[in-house]
Amino acid sequence: MDKKLTVEETAKKLKVSTKTILREIKKGNLEIERIGRRILISEKTLVNYLHESRGTVTKNLENFINSRKSEMVDLLQKMVSLPSVGYTQNGEYELAKFVYRKLQDFGIRCVFLKEGSSVAVRASFGYANKGFLINSPLDTAPVGNLDNWTYPPFAGVVKAGKMYGRGVADCKAGIVAAIYTLLALKSIYPEEMMRVELVFDGGEQDGTYDGMRMVLKRGLHADCAIIGYAGDEFDLAIGCRGYHRYTFKTKGKSAHTGARYNHGINAIRLMVDFIKEMYVYDFPKSKNKYFPFGQKITFSVIEGGSVINVVPDECTSRLDVRITPDYSKSYVDGVIADIIKKLKSKDTNFLLSRKYDVGNEGYVISDKEKIVAVTNKAISFVYSRKARLVASGPAHIGALLYGIGVPSVVWGPRGGNVHSYNEYIEIDSLPATVQIYSLAILNYFGVK
Repeated sequence: MDKKLTVEETAKKLKVSTKTILREIKKGNLEIERIGRRILISEKTLVNYLHESRGTVTKNLENFINSRKSEMVDLLQKMVSLPSVGYTQNGEYELAKFVYRKLQDFGIRCVFLKEGSSVAVRASFGYANKGFLINSPLDTAPVGNLDNWTYPPFAGVVKAGKMYGRGVADCKAGIVAAIYTLLALKSIYPEEMMRVELVFDGGEQDGTYDGMRMVLKRGLHADCAIIGYAGDEFDLAIGCRGYHRYTFKTKGKSAHTGARYNHGINAIRLMVDFIKEMYVYDFPKSKNKYFPFGQKITFSVIEGGSVINVVPDECTSRLDVRITPDYSKSYVDGVIADIIKKLKSKDTNFLLSRKYDVGNEGYVISDKEKIVAVTNKAISFVYSRKARLVASGPAHIGALLYGIGVPSVVWGPRGGNVHSYNEYIEIDSLPATVQIYSLAILNYFGVK
């Protein structure tokens, strides 16, 4: 039996407003039957409408994205030309203002947020109850030695299908893909059907996540997220290691390096002893199958001494610890405390202080999460193959979002040499990423 539905029942079934249904009727896209003053739509008509509209949506989506490829490349080059190196106060400010103005030019609802050195740009489309977040950071790694770059790091040089530049992969291509995803959806679907949030935040490189924290304080309508880091592997990341950063300081006693009797206490030697003990410590392997690479520690900064002929009485080092989700900061704290205790028992002159700087625990979501399914389905449609599910070695905003109940995955344009020289993305992956994001969102909201 071909059941008949009212306009209200049809709207409820499709999860849209009655205005949207009436608009489709007026356009001639939905056939109706009139019984007195009542407007009825048969279920058979509705099935045909959905089938036809889905095919039309896919075609319109592809046409829109392909027609904007040159615009995407141009926008990305402009963004690469604006340095937004992290670790410096307001290093992301000019890029944030540029992105904000572009969103305004595109007619996208957006807001520019700034508190002290924290900066973020937020945009949205749609009014659905559920929200889908696309996030990419504004700040980049430093340039390093300019002589090691084949192309100028802020020129956005395009060569053999690739664009080169600092931040092009981490994460300006992701920003461009997010913007054009929203534009693509805006061109084909009414706002009642979905809700898409974009957040481009500062404070990612130094691990403070200040930009996203500023956004979260104001409330973020998001039930899941995609983070737009580029990658050179065909991987869909569903988790990441945590990170914990410490500053250590050893105290010694200065003396003349040539003194016959008063040798002083060398603070650098004390620090070396501590660093050696940390590196020989056998950190346990993870029990989670997505973290076969396990834990990692890196002493990335060491400073001490003043002049060549004075025994240094002070030395400072900074430690970066990457830890899997089945271990935590408390575990790392315990390891450090035990090593300090051991060294003190061996050397009464050993004096070391420590300060915890910043960090966040790791996370991993279930491979059954809806965000995983819709994203990999979209990847498979575009590339004719599914991505491998992995966890990221580096930490990212996903860990912070996980802490507030927002499951997140990482997928972005194809690219590489992140945090290194000749950072790049593959040009063709820009529109492909827009299509993946768009299809994932449509699938998530049940309109594709």
